Amino acid sequence: MTGETVLLDRSGQWTHRDRHQHHRFAIDVPDGAVELRVRWQWSPRDMGSEHEANSASLSIWDPSGFRGALQSFDDGRWSTIGETSATLGCLAGPIPAGTWILNVDTGLILPDGADAGHLGWRLEATARLGVRATPADAVASRPAAGPARRRAAGRDGWFRGDLHSHTTHSDGDITVPDRVRGALERGLDFLAITDHNTISHHRELEGWPDGIIPIRGSEITTFHGHMNVFGLSSAIDWRGDRRGTGPAGIVEQAHRQHALVSVNHPSAFGDPWCVGCHWDFARADYSTLDAMEVWNGRWAIPETDNEGALALWTDLLDAGIRLTGISGSDSHSAEEDAYLALPSTFVHAPELSEAAILDGIRAGRVLLSSGPTVAFRAHGSDGVEIVLPGEELPSDGRLSLDADVSAVVEPATLWFVTSGSTIALGPCGPGSTHLRHDGLIATTWWRLELRTGATPTDDLLVLTNPVYVSS
Repeated sequence: MTGETVLLDRSGQWTHRDRHQHHRFAIDVPDGAVELRVRWQWSPRDMGSEHEANSASLSIWDPSGFRGALQSFDDGRWSTIGETSATLGCLAGPIPAGTWILNVDTGLILPDGADAGHLGWRLEATARLGVRATPADAVASRPAAGPARRRAAGRDGWFRGDLHSHTTHSDGDITVPDRVRGALERGLDFLAITDHNTISHHRELEGWPDGIIPIRGSEITTFHGHMNVFGLSSAIDWRGDRRGTGPAGIVEQAHRQHALVSVNHPSAFGDPWCVGCHWDFARADYSTLDAMEVWNGRWAIPETDNEGALALWTDLLDAGIRLTGISGSDSHSAEEDAYLALPSTFVHAPELSEAAILDGIRAGRVLLSSGPTVAFRAHGSDGVEIVLPGEELPSDGRLSLDADVSAVVEPATLWFVTSGSTIALGPCGPGSTHLRHDGLIATTWWRLELRTGATPTDDLLVLTNPVYVSS
């Protein structure tokens, strides 16, 4: 039997009271279906300016789980999920009979001069019946399930990468091959593509060139905060998130896969500029999280407020929460890749593989930089030498410190930051500078910050993760 069957054709209107909700539409997919087609349309969008717009995105779930997240395919085009191919953002594979869920996330429905504002919508779905693909063809179309198997020639030391980027699989304007090519041109060793709420870009992992390894990622995008997850083998279901209960379900799903969870740009502008970009979960067990993105894009962009993210991270360190600080370009295009002073995350690892990079992040062996480098040798009161972030000093916190700063373009200052105090270690650059200090005392933890100018609030150039004082 062949042909096309209409499964859903619904329309309606939502008001401002319907924002921040997951709207579920059940469809019954018949036996013998080989392709699902969905069309999602809504308006109005622009509500007066670039950063005042309504938002509503569609995700698709089959009886077993995730099949697609459509961030940029909501303008009247039909999106398809077939056995061997699928629209970007979606996963190809067998089309099982049973109840599927079309889930609409309404982020913003802004006032439009009326009492509440409104959003008109139409959602359609059809199934095409036909001859099913062979099992081998259907399985081959699924995303790669395992981690990157290719490993570069081992070199013991620091590896440089970007842990936050987007492509045409969600709201980016750049394809996966072009994204990877640009990362190679920037000299990166590893790259995480973190498209919103999908893993469809993982199906392009095997095509990456030598010299750079992929970190399997996804940006879990909720109404109350964004989280990057690294090392994913299957998609995360974010629909159970609640502001009052926190992201515990998301974290649990990630950790079952031995994946890492990082809070993204926690102090960024939120609604109505960017849905969920500000970290607004009323409750979150930070001790269950792995990392925090304290540097997103260029340092001094007001809407990102990296200084606020750094302050939150510092407060958590003071509370004894050992989250690893990471960075990400959050680039959505080739033009954004070309910005000067984008941050890179440097991870110390014994080899270049996804597992080794993630282990380095877990251990806090990480520093962040927009270009210059900082290396240190610290000697604790017991005489033990420490050369990497994430390690521990004796409980008295006393240390002597040698720091080497390189590749500084403009005059800068190196700062010793510990709980409750910031100490200038000395001016640096241009070029390279060696600094030595005896008699430093750390409380709970310490880190190094290289900043432009001569004050501790100037633009950040390098940030090390903490060395901790053992308790």
